[in-house]
Amino acid sequence: MKKVQDLKNYGKPLSDVMLGAEAKKYSKRIRRTLMAELRRELGLIGIMKLMLKLRKEINRGKTQDWSSLNEHGMTNQIFLNVLIRQIAAGKALADMVGKDKASDIFRRILDQTADIGATILPSAEDFKACGDVVGSFKEYGKAMMAATVQAGLQEIELVEDSPRALAFNVKYCVWCEVAKKLGDPYLCYFTNCYGDEVFFPKAVAAAGGRFTRTGTLATGAPVCDFRFELVSKTHS
Repeated sequence: MKKVQDLKNYGKPLSDVMLGAEAKKYSKRIRRTLMAELRRELGLIGIMKLMLKLRKEINRGKTQDWSSLNEHGMTNQIFLNVLIRQIAAGKALADMVGKDKASDIFRRILDQTADIGATILPSAEDFKACGDVVGSFKEYGKAMMAATVQAGLQEIELVEDSPRALAFNVKYCVWCEVAKKLGDPYLCYFTNCYGDEVFFPKAVAAAGGRFTRTGTLATGAPVCDFRFELVSKTHS
């Protein structure tokens, strides 16, 4: 029987997971998907114009005062640079084609690539191998939350920790804070948050569970309300 502590990326903050070898391995696939969508929508000349806008936004992002993130404990400059590039890409595209169209393009990209989460997080089979699907999932999730909070990436309030559910509210999020600094918190939603809505429902359903979230900080909700709930008795 597996131990939860031996599962991939146990107890690591999201920054370390996203900078890890598994995530980097699949970054080429994301870039290929991105370029295919951009060629379809913008053409080569349009892509060249976008790259100029992107460089400008990245440079602007790097000159911002990020001391407020440091005050929350976020000190990983490498990860901050990754976030700046990610959000700046959304900003540059939105400035060029409009926010709605930029959102549609990024959503299509995430529809095709969000399953990469399966390469950096344990699968339903991994949790089943620990003997108690719900218990092992909750232990894993709480360990990652604690590490993520410690890294200054989020502030999280545990709402429910019951035999059949784990629910928590994200009250502060560095992804959203970067998007605010670059001009619009919604940039965080279509470049990042939407991927949760693609990946988690299928991944959790494979273990007999259900993922729900009614709002996000990026879309104006007071919190991001994550809920993971067991709905199938056969996996308890």
